[in-house]
Amino acid sequence: MFSIQTIIPSIRQLKDMDKALSSQSDYMLLSEAHIGNLKTLTDRCHQAGKKVLVHVDLIEGLSKDTKGIKWLKELFKVDGVISPNKRLLNAARKLDLLAIYRVFLLDSRSLEQSLHSIADAQFDAVEILPGPFAIHFVSQIQEAIPNTSLLAGGFLNSREQIDHVFQAGFKAVTTSAKEVW
Repeated sequence: MFSIQTIIPSIRQLKDMDKALSSQSDYMLLSEAHIGNLKTLTDRCHQAGKKVLVHVDLIEGLSKDTKGIKWLKELFKVDGVISPNKRLLNAARKLDLLAIYRVFLLDSRSLEQSLHSIADAQFDAVEILPGPFAIHFVSQIQEAIPNTSLLAGGFLNSREQIDHVFQAGFKAVTTSAKEVW
């Protein structure tokens, strides 16, 4: 999915949209959009030549089911979704949306469960959170899904941290830190 190292702006506040649109990334992550402004935001991103990713679980007013995924594609024209919900991501893939599986590493048990969960999955990418912690497990994750792009997210707010994540083997990061867009 990502051929070069990519910093994906995660837009949490509308006031940050212009800065995000001027970034080098081909992607925008609308992290906390509202269904009432989602179409306008998506249109703005597309006009700037950006692909739009949305975090399904953080879109206010959207039903978190297959109908909601269909609306994201047909009505709101998003390009992809991020979610920890495999069922929603499978629905997204059936509609030719990019599907990025979000995994939270909390302890060794969550790592084991995540590795088991992603081993048989067919997603475009997997995002591992928190980013500074994920770097310690990148080889195990790559072994489980060798042909899937890896993203890191969460607590990545400096260029130094992001460079460290890229050096570890991640292809992209998501961050709301405007300073590094």
